[in-house]
Amino acid sequence: MHRKHIQLGLAAALTVASLTASPAWAGGSLESYDITAGAPSPIPGHIAARVIPIRWDARCMPVPYLVNNTLNPVPNPLGAPFMTLADATTALQQSFDAWNGIRTSFIDMRIVGNVANPGFRGFDMKNELTFRTTAGFTAIASSPSVNLIADVTFAAGDDIDGDGDSDVSGAITVCGDADGDGDFELPAGLYKAGTILDNDVQFNTKTSNGYRFTLADADADTVTRSTDLKAIAVHEFGHSHGLSHVLDNQLSSSDGNGATMFPFVDTGDPANELSQRTPEDDDIAWSSYFYPEGSAATGAPALQPGDQAFNSVYNLIKGSVTHGVFNEPVAGASLRATNTLNGKASTEAYSGTTQLSYNPATGGVFLVDPTFNIIDGKYVLPVKRGLWHVGIEAIDGAPVSSGSINFTAQIGDIFGQQNFNEEFHSGPLEAAIENWSGLSIPQLFLGAGQTQNNVNFITNDEVTIANFGTLDFVGFTGFPPGSYYAVRVPGSQITSALPAGSDLAIHAMQFHTFVSDTSVVPVYAEATLAKGSVSGGVATVDLAHPLARDTRFIGQDNDFAPFYFLLPSVLGYAVETGIASGHIQDLFLVLRIPTTTPYPGVSALPPLIALDGGNATNDVPINGLSYTSTDGVTWSQVTNFNFRFSLVLSESPF
Repeated sequence: MHRKHIQLGLAAALTVASLTASPAWAGGSLESYDITAGAPSPIPGHIAARVIPIRWDARCMPVPYLVNNTLNPVPNPLGAPFMTLADATTALQQSFDAWNGIRTSFIDMRIVGNVANPGFRGFDMKNELTFRTTAGFTAIASSPSVNLIADVTFAAGDDIDGDGDSDVSGAITVCGDADGDGDFELPAGLYKAGTILDNDVQFNTKTSNGYRFTLADADADTVTRSTDLKAIAVHEFGHSHGLSHVLDNQLSSSDGNGATMFPFVDTGDPANELSQRTPEDDDIAWSSYFYPEGSAATGAPALQPGDQAFNSVYNLIKGSVTHGVFNEPVAGASLRATNTLNGKASTEAYSGTTQLSYNPATGGVFLVDPTFNIIDGKYVLPVKRGLWHVGIEAIDGAPVSSGSINFTAQIGDIFGQQNFNEEFHSGPLEAAIENWSGLSIPQLFLGAGQTQNNVNFITNDEVTIANFGTLDFVGFTGFPPGSYYAVRVPGSQITSALPAGSDLAIHAMQFHTFVSDTSVVPVYAEATLAKGSVSGGVATVDLAHPLARDTRFIGQDNDFAPFYFLLPSVLGYAVETGIASGHIQDLFLVLRIPTTTPYPGVSALPPLIALDGGNATNDVPINGLSYTSTDGVTWSQVTNFNFRFSLVLSESPF
């Protein structure tokens, strides 16, 4: 009964780090869609399906889970088993408690028993924790859910999962095993679209591609097929109550670890593994926003001893995002609030209210065009008291692809909207063409329960000179401390980048950077914009007279790190007139690795850069614009790679 209103298999997987009604702001949520209204789509025979978050109904608190007891001890694909199921169960409940203990969130997930399932997890009204995965399963773990895609009123006796047994009871007010048959029944009543009906979490222990799960801090090691169980479980249990992946993989300029809901874990870096055991500010904020304490007078959302009302702790920053070139509301832009005083990333959100075209005959969903699929570009950021920079970033695959986030992010990506550069909110100066894209006007909250509206973004209309193709490799590990990497931007390319007669503004240079150990911040000794020239393949770079320099440049792990210039229009004028007079021939974007060792992290390797090339056939030509130097004087042309450094320009607004 009602199976046409159920969506199967919304899975969120954790993988190893590698070289993937009212407006429903995407926020930090996994998403489904709602076909309740039945409004027609532009496609004949289809209906509009509003994209919505998924979450548990408050009547299912505490959410009951069963541990599959058919594998005891827990398999170890690297050797003899050593973890008992009892020890694993204790660790899994501790991982649930990492979320249950959030004082501003009423989420409550508990292990209540065991299930003897010799097969694999599935939709059976049993929330199962299992160490069994199918042959084709390749992730470390995943947390697939089943949810409603329409409002449904369930009556006592309804069989939701189609197994011939009732899944709804009129004799209970909270979810539980009302008839003692091992699965869980819902209380009779109305359930909204997006309600989770069944969630399972599976951990990969197969000999072919599985992982050795450990428990003790001391057992976290550099073996890449060994990882901490609680770290992985805390991440998956975030998905279990509806949280999506986030882009935040670097908390600050001194902490390279990311939010628990970042989709990759470095199983070769013990510090990164163990950091995921504890939800960070972003994780806590979204669990609290979706399950706010004090939001009802009775039931799970009502305040209990030790709880804090959401509105007594959090404020809201609200606004919208408009694409500065397409003049469209942006779906899936990543917004982030960063503490102005300590530089720590706090909360990340995704913009956009979206919908899909749903085919009732097949259950398929389709895109039509941005006008139909993207309703608005709204977002909301829950933040605590403080002074907050608000920035925006495209979900462009570095460090996370839209396919790892949710429907809204994918919709914006498919329509080509994720093609803008990072920037900050510049208050009343926010525009498509800005004088200074690095300017940030922060938001101040002196208390709690406040809302700052209309923190609106217009993505910058810029030209990015990027003389490289797709990411192929990262490097380098063998250069001496203090070595330099540089990319030449020919003067002719700069002067031809904008329409004739335009005044030039040079806003930033961007470096695609990496680290070997993801708990480490990629810190470089210098980032420099310099004049230079090339004669007969020999480069000369004027490091002694830089146009701009930062002597402690903070990179971003697997992302483009921007170096914003202070006066873009002034710099653009100087470069433009310098090229015209012959004083400037080319510009060089220069990055220098630290001058001293040992480098931080278990691998003790320098911060790295992203490379295009190294293949027999490359997607773009190797253009010979990349150089290395060990002393900043003699430069060697690189003939097999393009370094992924870029220069960001625009017309001057003056």
